[in-house]
Amino acid sequence: MKKILVTRNLLAENDKRILDLFNATLNKEDKVLSSDDVISLSKDCDGILCVGGNKFDKEIIDKLSPGVKIIANYAVGYNNVDVDAASARGIIVTNTPEVLTDATADISILLL
Repeated sequence: MKKILVTRNLLAENDKRILDLFNATLNKEDKVLSSDDVISLSKDCDGILCVGGNKFDKEIIDKLSPGVKIIANYAVGYNNVDVDAASARGIIVTNTPEVLTDATADISILLL
């Protein structure tokens, strides 16, 4: 079973699903993890589910263990992740594009 770090607290249903699929380290306290926390908590992980608030710059990415193969960004963008540094290490970076497109359009029409 793959091991992952989840950097922030999720809904209980999501936590349950993640624990069914992965050996996961969850952030139940929902605090923004320091760079040192991210590095140490992910040392034996295959991937990191980054949920807001954490910056993955070159310095952090260079200190991640060689086992980390993916940073899954739980956000529309990925400006908090240095994609070039991740790519150089062979780490895949993903995000969730398009999930807010309809909601943004609806709010725009509402404001008009």
